Amino acid sequence: FKILLIISAHIQGSLTMSSPKDVLNLLEVARLLGVHVETVRRLARNNEIPAFKVGRGWRIRRDALINWEDTQQYQSRQGTILVVDDDPDLVESLSMKLESENYRVVKAYDGIEAWERIKEETPDLVLLDVMMPRKNGYDVCDEIKNDPQYKNITVLLLTAVADAVPDTSYTHMDGKTTLADDFIPKPIDLDRLMEIVKEQFE
Repeated sequence: FKILLIISAHIQGSLTMSSPKDVLNLLEVARLLGVHVETVRRLARNNEIPAFKVGRGWRIRRDALINWEDTQQYQSRQGTILVVDDDPDLVESLSMKLESENYRVVKAYDGIEAWERIKEETPDLVLLDVMMPRKNGYDVCDEIKNDPQYKNITVLLLTAVADAVPDTSYTHMDGKTTLADDFIPKPIDLDRLMEIVKEQFE
């Protein structure tokens, strides 16, 4: 199971490094797991991870986290999604929504960085903004789909509504004529986004 193996290697490699700290806070756990801290907080509140309260904050013992990973309770992850947009706030909001649905999220902020993340992570799906610095989403999409190693990655283009951006060629119709698997209009409806993402994983 690809996703589990990736997480397993990432966690075990991080947790087995020598460290004097046996008790971790949520931010440290989030960094080790490669997820947003709010995702870890939700797991703690729902008793889905071996956390305990210290004052108002949650703590997790390092050995308990290792044991938790060994029982494969994290294998329910749905897949790895790369979110690419030059708007950091949008990347963060999309990431939190996806992680709340148990997807593993990787982030990039322009087309060049997107390719670096693709080569490192080989995501199952890419949410790809069209208008970005250095390399636009159309070019990145075409490169993905024309690369034998990565052509099976699902690409969803994030496209601006044409009427809202009258002086750009980046329209919904353009998005549908690329090699992208689908498009998601901006401004993004998060509920509709999740419906489209789930359809791609079915």
